[in-house]
Amino acid sequence: MVIEESVRARITALLHEGNGLAQGNQHDQCVDPHQLASCSGWLTAAQNAVHVVVSSPDAPYRKKVDRIAEANHGYGVHRAVREASLVLINLLRDADAGMLATLADQARAETFDDFLDHASYYLKNSRKHEAGVIAGVVFEDATRKVCRKLGITEKGEKLDALISALASRGEFTGVKAKRARAAADVRTKATHAQWDEFELEDVRATIEFARELIEAKLA
Repeated sequence: MVIEESVRARITALLHEGNGLAQGNQHDQCVDPHQLASCSGWLTAAQNAVHVVVSSPDAPYRKKVDRIAEANHGYGVHRAVREASLVLINLLRDADAGMLATLADQARAETFDDFLDHASYYLKNSRKHEAGVIAGVVFEDATRKVCRKLGITEKGEKLDALISALASRGEFTGVKAKRARAAADVRTKATHAQWDEFELEDVRATIEFARELIEAKLA
């Protein structure tokens, strides 16, 4: 997972600032009112930085920083800054090692599943229009995210071109590429309100393929 430079710069600045705030007095306490306030504000900023990088509320980094930031530390708040700084340091290390990508993918997969559940509900109630629009959008979004994950340029490219790129990379077999193009066809027709040009079974196939794609490449 690549952290945006602006976010990385902010985390680096927080770590630099935290070095000073993490120092206690001779009794390892923080009693200076200005430092107390600064530590409190720093913890909020650190918590926000982790939330920006890690989207899933169940991720260990989110849980850890939330516990630290939301606790009542009293005169030991500087030690909380020290602990949260270690969280930020390891967050950057794991991001650079690509260890946060799986968490991000899982969060996206869960979001996609929610949308596809809605599409399935509409399909079950024979509401072809709504089901087709949702299923088509999820399919295209998932396809583009898979391309980005694999380093395939997708910005400005048509969906059919992306399917061809995935097939040429061996990510799609011939059969899967054909199913993908059928799903792309539903996406196009639903988007342009060409309701008579696709059927409920076409939408069902799109939902099924989108789920397979998400499970195989993003979950």
